[in-house]
Amino acid sequence: MKNTLTIFLLLLICTAQTCSSQDQPKPVSSEYESCCGTQAVEFSYDKKRIYVPNVFTPNKDGVNDYFLPFVNDIVTDIWGFTIYSAVGDTILYQKPYCNSKMAIADYGWDGLRPDGSRYKGLFRYKMRVDDSEARKHIVGGQACAIICGSESEIFKTKAGCYYPIQAGKAGTVDKSIASAEKDCF
Repeated sequence: MKNTLTIFLLLLICTAQTCSSQDQPKPVSSEYESCCGTQAVEFSYDKKRIYVPNVFTPNKDGVNDYFLPFVNDIVTDIWGFTIYSAVGDTILYQKPYCNSKMAIADYGWDGLRPDGSRYKGLFRYKMRVDDSEARKHIVGGQACAIICGSESEIFKTKAGCYYPIQAGKAGTVDKSIASAEKDCF
C-alpha cells in the first residue's frame, strides 16, 4: 500500500509539472526584447519634422524593406546616416549624404551587414539633419530589423511598433495606417 501511494504521488507530481510547463508562454527571441515602444519615432526641431520607424522587415516583399528617415520639406539634407550594431561597436551601414528626393533604395538600409549576411534584432542609428535655414540637429535612436518567421509572430500584437509604410506627410507617423505585413506574420 505504501509503495502504491508513493507511486501515485510521484505520478501526480510528474503530471502536474508536465501540464504547467505546457501552459508557459513561448519565450520571445532575445534579439527582439527591446523592440518597439522604447524610443521616440518622431523628432521635432523648430519647423523640422523627422519620422524614423522603430521596426522594419527586410524580406524583399516590397513592404517595409528599407530602414530610413522620413522628413518634411524644411529638411534639406541628411549627413552621416549610420546604422550601428546594438552595442554600437560595429558600423552596419553608412550613407555619407542623402536627401528625401533620392530613391529609397539609394539611401535606405536593406538590413544587410557589410559582409552580405542578414542582420536581426536591435540596432542603433544616428544622422545629422540640416534645414533650409542652415540649422543642424543630430537625430539618433534605436530600432529593430525583423526577420520573418516563427519568432516574428510576436509583432502581430506587440504595441508601439511603427513601420516605414506608416510614414505620414511632413515627417510624422500616421498611426492609422496598418503595418501591411501579411507575408511576415
